[in-house]
This record gives sequence, structure tokens and C-alpha cells, in this order.
Amino acid sequence: MSIKNFYPYKFDWGQTTSEGYSDTTNEVILVFNCDLRNEKNIDNTIQYVIGRTGWGIINFPENSIIKLMFDIRGQEIIVSRSKKFKENLIDMFNKLGVFNNISIEFLR
Repeated sequence: MSIKNFYPYKFDWGQTTSEGYSDTTNEVILVFNCDLRNEKNIDNTIQYVIGRTGWGIINFPENSIIKLMFDIRGQEIIVSRSKKFKENLIDMFNKLGVFNNISIEFLR
């Protein structure tokens, strides 16, 4: 499967909007405020993040650097859980053939 053929929930995502973009560094910032305290929420969040980011990659400037920020303040998520979440996201992007540089950070 390719990112160009991946349309989660078959939403019409419409025009792509990011929280921030730098022309100088060609860096896109997407911020997610989500509940990662149980597996169902994690699965839903992964699907949403892959969908929103994937749609963005199709529409962002070529070779954009993608910075995903997760605001998990107040959730008391242990580091190993957030690390596993990050690994799962990276694995999904790799399986979809995403070649953009993607960084994932957590606001705690």
C-alpha cells in the first residue's frame, strides 16, 4: 500500500492545514492533543494521525520535514508507552512508503 492510496475512514479531508510551516526549513508542524491512556484510544489516535499526516504529505510542499507534536500533559503516560506509540507510528509510515523525514515529540 502507498500513502497516495491511503484514505482512512474515506473522509474528504479537504484543504490541508498545519499548525505551522517554515519556508526557510521546509518544515511542517502538526500538533495533536489526544488521550493515550488506553489501547482503544491509542489505536484511534494512530489511525487519525496517519490519515491527517498522510493527506498532508500528499499536499505539503515536496520533501517537507514533518514534525508531529503530541500534547499529553496531565495524562501521566509512562515513557515506555509513548516510546511504543512512536515506534508504531514510524512503522506505519514506513509500511506506507513515506520518505519524508518525520520527527515525533511529546509535550509532557
